[in-house]
Parts: sequence; structure tokens; C-alpha cells
Amino acid sequence: MESQDITMNETSSSSSSTKYSSLSTSAKLTVTKAKTNKRKLMLFIEGYDFQFKSFNKNKTIKFWRCTDRSCGMILYTNLDNEFIRFARKITDHSHLPNPAQLKIRNLRETMRERAENELLPLQEIAEQEIRKALLTAKALAVLPRVTTIAIYGHVKSVGLSSAYLDNFMMLSVI
Repeated sequence: MESQDITMNETSSSSSSTKYSSLSTSAKLTVTKAKTNKRKLMLFIEGYDFQFKSFNKNKTIKFWRCTDRSCGMILYTNLDNEFIRFARKITDHSHLPNPAQLKIRNLRETMRERAENELLPLQEIAEQEIRKALLTAKALAVLPRVTTIAIYGHVKSVGLSSAYLDNFMMLSVI
């Protein structure tokens, strides 16, 4: 999956009183688009991931919330998902960023797409994509096992033969 990088200027101010300050007023924000496990759009900014929450009353502004449920950070974008501002003047999250999460999401989406379009065993697709991704040690440490990446269930829903799925399950046990 190709992610899209968009660089924008931040318009809100920052405070040094909260825990994890990574977004300063002079920094340029890099907004990257990716897909969730359910193939919905999600945004990544400076190692933090945001999922769509709702629209304003006029349906002209999108609200995005941080995916960490304990974090109250809200992001505003226009309908084209271009950064407008943060909901608060304080642009600090209550947790550390996880820049490896974007690479893992893109890797999972690439594996899913290949599993839909190719008849190679899922284990082989996963191994090839992991080698190609050249992940850092931190990303490899948090990468889930091949059987839990959700391509198994997705391939099953696409309707491939039971022999193909049995071959995958045998390889994942070995």
C-alpha cells in the first residue's frame, strides 16, 4: 500500500506543561494517510495515529481523535483531510509516539492485497513482504505473528479453497 505524505504548517500553539510534547509551533507537520484493519482511512502525524470521529454540524470539518483511548487529542481537517488545527491550544499527547505503527499498518495492508490477488501461500507472502519492508528492530519487535495479521480471515472471506487455507495453517504451525 502506498501511503500519502502531506506536509503542512501547524497553526496552534504548544505548551510545555504536559507530558509528551512533540508538536511545536514552528514545526511542519507531516500528515500520512493509511488504512485501519477495517480499511477505513486513518491519519498519522509525527508518530501519533488518528481515527475519524465525526463531522461538524455543517459537515465541512472532520474531527479525528487519537487512537489511544486515554489520550484526549482531537485533530481538525477539511473534507480533503488537510490539516486545519488541533482542538486545543495544548498539542501534547498523554502518551509517547509510535512511529513503527505506520510501517506495520502499511505492511499488513500490502500483505492483504497480495493475498487477495495471488495464489502464493500466505506464509510465503508474509515472509517476502517482511523482508522487503526492511523494518527497524523496534518495528519487528511489535510486529504480530503471521497468523494474527488478519490476512487469514480475509482470504477465507474472499472464498479461496480449503486446500489453500489448510496449506497456510500447516506452514504457520511449523
